[in-house]
Amino acid sequence: MLVSRSIGRDFSRALALSLALAGSSAHALVFSFQGSFNTDDQRATYTFSLAAAGNVSAATFSYNGGTNGNGTVVPQGGFAPVLALFDGAGNQVAGNVGSANTCGISFCWDAAFSHPGALPGLYTLVLSQDGNNPLGQLADGYSMTGQPHYTAQYLGGSNPNATFVQIDGSQRTGRWALDVTVPAGVSVVPEPAGAALLLAGLACLAAVRRRG
Repeated sequence: MLVSRSIGRDFSRALALSLALAGSSAHALVFSFQGSFNTDDQRATYTFSLAAAGNVSAATFSYNGGTNGNGTVVPQGGFAPVLALFDGAGNQVAGNVGSANTCGISFCWDAAFSHPGALPGLYTLVLSQDGNNPLGQLADGYSMTGQPHYTAQYLGGSNPNATFVQIDGSQRTGRWALDVTVPAGVSVVPEPAGAALLLAGLACLAAVRRRG
C-alpha cells in the first residue's frame, strides 16, 4: 500500500505552525519553487546552510492547489507529495507524508512540516511522490528509485506504463509546488538537474516577512 504514515503529521497543524513561524520571525525568507516530474521515481532536492540556529519549514500546494508565497495561484491536481529534511550527517530530522493528512472524509494530500530551532549546519530537503520514501539516511536512497511507473504497477490499472496514479485509481499530474521558509541570509539552492531532475522548478524569492 502506498499510503505511508511513518513520518506523517497533521497537515493543518503543521501548516499553521509553518505560517506562524514565518510571520513571527524577524527576518524570514520564503522561497517558492514549481516544477513537473516525468516519472514516478523522480525527486526534487534542495540544499541550504544555517550559520546559526533558526526555524525551517516547508509546505506544498500542488495536490489541493492554492496560492504560494510568491503570490502565484497553483492549480490543484498534482500528486501526493512526501517531504523529508536531512541534516549534514544525512539523518532525517523532519518531514511529512502528504497521504497521511486528511480533510474531513476527503483526500487532502499536500505535505507540510515545521522544524523550530534547527541547529547550524548543512541541510538537504527532498520532495518525492507518495510511496517513494527515504530508506533511512540520505545516502541510503529512496524506496522506488529505478521504478518510473510504480504507481501504475502497484495500484493496478489498464496501462502499466502510466504515472502518477493515486491509490483510488484516479489520475494525477506530475506537477508540484513547494514553499521553503528559512532565516534571513540563507539561500535555498536546487541541486544540479542531472542529480534529481530539478529543473523545471525555478526558485524565486517570494517574500521577506518582518515584525511590524
